[in-house]
Amino acid sequence: MANEYSVTNRLEKKIQRIISHNLIHNIKDNRLKDISIDDIKLTKDLSSAKVFCSVLTSDLPKKNLESLLAKASGFFKKEIGKALEIKKIPTLIFIIDNHEEYANRINLLIEQTIKKDNEKK
Repeated sequence: MANEYSVTNRLEKKIQRIISHNLIHNIKDNRLKDISIDDIKLTKDLSSAKVFCSVLTSDLPKKNLESLLAKASGFFKKEIGKALEIKKIPTLIFIIDNHEEYANRINLLIEQTIKKDNEKK
């Protein structure tokens, strides 16, 4: 298990803050304003970072949002380079997370099961 205060963990948090800040304040594409950065996972050699995102409200399909974020990754890398003093800036891989949808579906199934159990009594 990695140390809670390891270099990788600290760098992940810093990158998450930088990307989140730039999504809120500096991105000009309004389609990306509804994206929240949930987590960052860096590889051990710090060469690439998986950026897990969730969409607050959007009509665009996930694939379109991932491609928009991939196009904006150069901008994010530039901002990360300005803010951090690291030798190599990791390649950013954006992944749209659907944990919230999954959790809502599970809650609905649990509620339906409880309702059926109460009807049998």
